[in-house]
Formats: sequence, structure tokens, C-alpha cells
Amino acid sequence: MSTVINTRSPYYFKVHNASLYKAKLQLYVWTGVTGDKDLNTDLRYTISKQEIGTNNFVVFELSQLIRDYMETEYNDYATDVLWVDATVTIYDSAGAVVQVGGQNTTTTQFLAIDGYGYFEDGVNPRQTTTPMVLQDNTTEVYYYDGQDIKIPIFAEAETVTAVLDTDAGANVNWNEANVYWDTYDVNWGDGDEDQVITDNGNTNQKIQYLIIIDTEYLADGDTLTISSSNTDYSDVVITLKKVNECKFSPLNIIFYNKYGALQNLWFFKKSMTDINVKSEQFKNNILDLETGATAPSYAVTKHEEKKFLVNAKESITINTGFYPEDHNEIIRQMMLAEQVWVDDTSTVLPINLKSNSLRFKKSVNDKLISYTVQFDYAFDKINNIS
Repeated sequence: MSTVINTRSPYYFKVHNASLYKAKLQLYVWTGVTGDKDLNTDLRYTISKQEIGTNNFVVFELSQLIRDYMETEYNDYATDVLWVDATVTIYDSAGAVVQVGGQNTTTTQFLAIDGYGYFEDGVNPRQTTTPMVLQDNTTEVYYYDGQDIKIPIFAEAETVTAVLDTDAGANVNWNEANVYWDTYDVNWGDGDEDQVITDNGNTNQKIQYLIIIDTEYLADGDTLTISSSNTDYSDVVITLKKVNECKFSPLNIIFYNKYGALQNLWFFKKSMTDINVKSEQFKNNILDLETGATAPSYAVTKHEEKKFLVNAKESITINTGFYPEDHNEIIRQMMLAEQVWVDDTSTVLPINLKSNSLRFKKSVNDKLISYTVQFDYAFDKINNIS
């Protein structure tokens, strides 16, 4: 299994040698399989660092360099997983090469994912232990009746088998997909068929998604069991919780979670849309001095105070409905996401978090847990793209 670099957290690469005076790092970044590395076109950075005093080591921080080549988007051109090779040449004080390659450990090739660790996870978080299911709500998944269920899976937990326990059978269709936004085609299997995820080594399928459609045929409480042939992973049994909201139109919030995978969270209750208009204004001369021989006049239908550069930003205030306490972590990751989208079941649009603070609720204090969150749409209402 690959050593993972979470590029939203620092990754420190320490190079040591008893004769080290200076070290040169050549950082290669590429997509595809490991054998696709091109020594010319995939060399992104060459950096030299000299030891401090006589400590015989230098440290390179890799994450910020790698993130230049991440494209975490909701589109076909997204690139959220990369191969990385950190090749090091070590020189002594006379300028002679004393070592090529190596560091304090033997790993110089990495799999970079646009995830992160928390402070309490320590330095270089999640290097070799990446969960099989790339989300933290692995006990219950709430979904809107009739809308797709999407579960991110780490392909290197191979071989991953998913079993859907439902009486819906052939009425439900599902498949594993390389991209979150993949849609149904006739080759997808039905609910009676197990889904198997394997790893072909390509970066474009390291994160895959189990996508279940036709969920109106599922029953509340049906389960999804995900297991791996790798004994390091325990089986994950997810209970699928159906919500059929008759009064409100639920909104689906999509975001990159801490594992670098796209995840969604449904907001089932009341939503409100606000608009904030901005413009410039000037005093307009509406006096007509030239019409006929009469005294100057003006039309009372003209604007003496005239607006220009009018545009607006819209925002939405949305409510989750009731969730179990373990969904506090999902709310936290949504708030920490750099990229968020809202799906109203017909259109996906970019939004930015407006609520910058939130008090987490606990069942012992609050009994029923729900949240209200505000977002700004990440664009001006009038199209001014140039």
C-alpha cells in the first residue's frame, strides 16, 4: 500500500547523511500509473538546501509544492490524486556526491491525496493507514428518497467487495465509478449483484465511488456491507436511512472531506434564499435645453439618480433536520472544506461557507441534534464572466 501524502497538511521529508553538507531534491509529480513517470516533463521542482551548522540533515516540505498540480473540482478535469517521486542527491562540503536517493526511511515514492489530518493526528498524518471507506459516517448514511447514494472507497484496500442487503433486488441499480458525478448506463448491475473494486494502479481510480440509484425502491434500514480481502481492514456495515421529506425541498451539500474524497450531506428541512445587491450611483443631468423655443424642461420619467454596475450575491440558509451525534464530524469536515457545492436535484452550483462558527451539539445536552448553516453562492447573480 502506498505511503500517502495529505496535501492540505504539511509533509516533512527529512534527508540525513553523516557527510551531508547540501542536498538537492528533484520532485516529480504525475498522473497515471507509476511507470508513466517522464524524467523530463514530470520534473516539477529542483530545490537545494544546505545543512544548518553541522547537523548533517535538511528537511523539505512537500505538500505545498504538490498542491500546485491538484485540481479539486466538480468536473471532468478534476485531478485529486497524484503520484510523487522525491529523488535526493546528497553532497559533502567539497561538493562531491556521497549519496543518491534515500532519506531516514526508504520511501521516496508517494501517493498524494488532497486530504488533511488534525493537529492531534501528529506529523505527516495518515501515511500508511487510509480507511477503506473514505468517510467517517460508516454506521448510518441518510439519503433523500429517490436520490442517489454515493460512498467513496479507497481502491488500494483491495479487493473491496460491496453487498447490498435489500428486498428491492433488480429494481435497484448500482455500480463502482471512478468519478463522483458518473451516471447510470445499461452496464450497471442490479441490487442482487455484488460490486467488486480492484486497483489497477492508475491515479484516476484510486478513489472510487459506490453509486446506488433508484433508491425509491430501497427500504429504510437496508444495509450495505463493504469488506476487503486485506485482513488489515474490518468489514463496514452501513445502515441506509431513508428520509421522505414531504414539506420541504431538501438540498444536497457536496464537499471534499478530510480523506480527499467527495462526500455529500443532505439538508432536509427549511431553506431560505437572500439577495444582497450592490451598485454604483451618480447624479444624472436630465435637463433638456434644446427642445423648441420654450424654457428648458425635463421628463419626470427619467432618473436623476442613476445606478450602474449593478450586481448581486445570493445566499442560502439551510437546515439539516435531525442527525445522530456522530454526524458532528461530518459537519466539521464540511465547514473545513475549501470546495463546496449545492445540488438541488437538478443543478449543481458552487457555494462558499458564510457561517464561520458553529457550536457542536451533544445528545446529552440537546436531545435532538440539528444545524442551521449559511452559504453564499460563489458567483455574481448577473453573468459577468470575461
